[in-house]
Amino acid sequence: MRRFFNSGANASFSVGIKVQDVKLLDAGIGEAEGTFRSIRKLTTTEGNNFLIDKSDSFVDMLMKNLNWLTLSAIVIGFITLMGAAIGLMNIMLVAVTERTKEVGLIKAIGGKQRNVRNQFLYESIIISLLGAFFGIFIGILLGNSVSMLMNTGFVVPWSWVLLGIFICSLVGLLAGLYPAFKASRLNPIEALRYE
Repeated sequence: MRRFFNSGANASFSVGIKVQDVKLLDAGIGEAEGTFRSIRKLTTTEGNNFLIDKSDSFVDMLMKNLNWLTLSAIVIGFITLMGAAIGLMNIMLVAVTERTKEVGLIKAIGGKQRNVRNQFLYESIIISLLGAFFGIFIGILLGNSVSMLMNTGFVVPWSWVLLGIFICSLVGLLAGLYPAFKASRLNPIEALRYE
């Protein structure tokens, strides 16, 4: 390098070494270290005055950043779920208010509190599951679009899909509890008079 590029004695070089197989990586590092120690004229008691950096250190750095990114996505997702739960609860409370006469009629003809409560709970869960399925569909569509642009394969993370469906069902159930109990406790006579 010094001869061809006319660089000074204190110049710093970065030399890339590639092995044919990943299993040969440690042997390649050992051979490169032995070669550089002899080039640098180091004795056996002296430490290295050069640095050997494996490519997996770059991968480790990326994985740490990916862990932070995953944690950030989880926090943002949790905040979004809380907002969605509050919005769904408001929608269900409006539905209870708008259908007060219907609830009164159901109770007047012999419907039990459990029937009314289940009706509103099922409706809340179905609304949240519809949101989950639309989200999964859009996520798969966007993931395939990005993978086609980058010429890579796309894998559907089924465990995350199932977890998303479970979480959305849970959010729908929790968001619908208060409106469902409110609807089930309505007095049928007052509900039928409601305008």
